[in-house]
Amino acid sequence: MDENDWERLYGLLSECFKHPDEQFTEDVSAGRLESELAEAVEPLGVEFELGVDEGLVPETEAAFDNEYIALFEAFETPYAPIVESPYKEWYEGPGSDGLLNGPPAEDMQRRYAAMDIDFPDAYLPDHLALLLEYASILVEAGTPDQHRAFVADHLDWIPAFRRLVEEAAAESQFHRRYVRLTGEIFAQIRNRLDIDDPTTEAIDDMIGRVEQGREGVPDEKEFRE
Repeated sequence: MDENDWERLYGLLSECFKHPDEQFTEDVSAGRLESELAEAVEPLGVEFELGVDEGLVPETEAAFDNEYIALFEAFETPYAPIVESPYKEWYEGPGSDGLLNGPPAEDMQRRYAAMDIDFPDAYLPDHLALLLEYASILVEAGTPDQHRAFVADHLDWIPAFRRLVEEAAAESQFHRRYVRLTGEIFAQIRNRLDIDDPTTEAIDDMIGRVEQGREGVPDEKEFRE
């Protein structure tokens, strides 16, 4: 894969994990997203089945967004956090039992500041969509060693994320499908970059941190109309 291939792949995956807007909903419904992703993953040898299944995309943008927040933002529980901090070790001492804005988020804030990049207020700095965009920036900058280190350090939680999505309450067919695909893609990316897969123990530890951190999250919230 050349730089353009990496940038395109990370960019497409990033869009899959943002709150769906009108244009994205149209792209998914029309099959444009699937067509582009199928081409993007071909160099990695990841199998990708084309065809938008009935029921994959809700009828309205609001319903699509409700599925997103149900799966990733605790509108149904159990859920799967879509930010890195809950999966990683926290600070020691007071305040060490948090869920969001942990060490990974602070590291990303420093990285954005060093590049004079503003991240959207709607997303935490270690949100998966932003991590994928940052990986694309590293590729574009021609820094293969930094790209490899970033994938190893900041995207190693994807297998744990995938397991939590599988165990989550929300149906959210589209996002479940693309979390599975992202897991398969990153298995191949790690292989390409000569990065070891996270061990079963490491994945279990990440899931344990999430489960401990999300205790007390309300079972119900209000959805968009």
